[in-house]
Formats: sequence, structure tokens, C-alpha cells
Amino acid sequence: MNIKFSGVSKIFEPDIAAVVDVSLNISQGEFVYVIGATGSGKSTLLRMITREILPSRGTITVGDFDLKRIRKSEIPYYRRDVGLVAQDFKLIPSLTVYENIAFVMEIMGMPKKTVSQRAKEVINQVGLWRRRNMKPEQLSGGEQQRVAIARALANSPSLFIADEPTGNLDFNTASDVMKILTDINSAGVTVVMSTHNQIIVNSSRHRVIELYNGRIIRDEEGGSYSS
Repeated sequence: MNIKFSGVSKIFEPDIAAVVDVSLNISQGEFVYVIGATGSGKSTLLRMITREILPSRGTITVGDFDLKRIRKSEIPYYRRDVGLVAQDFKLIPSLTVYENIAFVMEIMGMPKKTVSQRAKEVINQVGLWRRRNMKPEQLSGGEQQRVAIARALANSPSLFIADEPTGNLDFNTASDVMKILTDINSAGVTVVMSTHNQIIVNSSRHRVIELYNGRIIRDEEGGSYSS
């Protein structure tokens, strides 16, 4: 899905300006890094795209959805087409890898056969078939991240949002995660990823949007971490 921000600001009470007058366009199929220091507004920007929070001013459209005017009844349908991997994996400790992924589809009322088939597909896609019956505590951090990615892919989203997906991973594990995200993007999915990882940004050149104090200070195609 394409994304459009027009004059978007987000002010948290009492007067914290997290995002200030942001205008940008992200086309279907792009891979975009969102970078900047802690507190620069990266997570707030992503949370507005997923419609967890609303802008204080301006408009955001994602595909055919105006996120400020969307009806509450439409939000679940919108989010079905948006895969999200948050900074914390948010896996259910009591469920296995397979069950964590299947659960997302089950609560959406998908047929049992479809749930089973799709869960197996995404588990294979992230290379965890041999771990499918393990619970999160039995997995490494990188494996838990891959489960979170598989769960976000379960509904075959058009847009994939990743908030610091490699933040707590070593270099080799982070590289494995990036290969999965690159493969997702190669299939036509729009990927928007916030990161502090300079090596990843510099080694895999995509569009870079840099934030500082809530404002876009750089928007560069094929950019590096530093301007």
C-alpha cells in the first residue's frame, strides 16, 4: 500500500511535540528506513501508520483509508493488510511457535484448513519449521523475532511495519532477519522499518528518512545512515 502524510503533527499532553509538520509519500513496494536518535519521533510515526494513535494535525492516508476518518468498524479490516513487528515480540508464552501464528488468524475467523496451511507456509518462510512445536522461552532472541515476523505475515499484508526489528540482535542474526524483510519487499510488499543499525542501513541501500526532534531533516533515495 502507498502511504501519504500531509502536514502531520502529533502533540502529546501537556506540550510534547513528537512529530512536527511531516509531509511525505511512500509508494507501493518501497523499502524505507526511518532513522534518528532516540526520541526523534520514529516510533510515533510508525504508530500513526498502524493507527494506534491519531495525529493532532494533518492527514494520513494508507491505500484507500483516511486514518483520521476511518470508522472504528473498519479498523480491523485495515489492520489485516498491515503486518507489524514491534520492539518487543509480544509472543504468547504459553503457546508454541505454530500456535502463536495460528492464533492471529483464528481470532479473525479464518477457516481451520486455511489457518493450518498459511501457518505452515510462514513458518517455513522464516526458517523455523523444526522449532514449530517449541514455546518462546525455548527460542533464542533471533528465533523469537522470526516468529513475530511470521505472525505479522500470516495475513499476507501489503504493508509491513517493523519498529527496531534488529535492535537486540547480534550481527549475524540481524542479517538473517534483514534477508527475510528483503524477500518480503521483493514480493511487492511495502516495508517501513525504523532502526539505529548503521551497518544494516549502509550495507542495504534503500530510501532513508531521517527525523530530528520530530521533523524530517533528510529524505534520500539509496541513502546511508549518515548524510
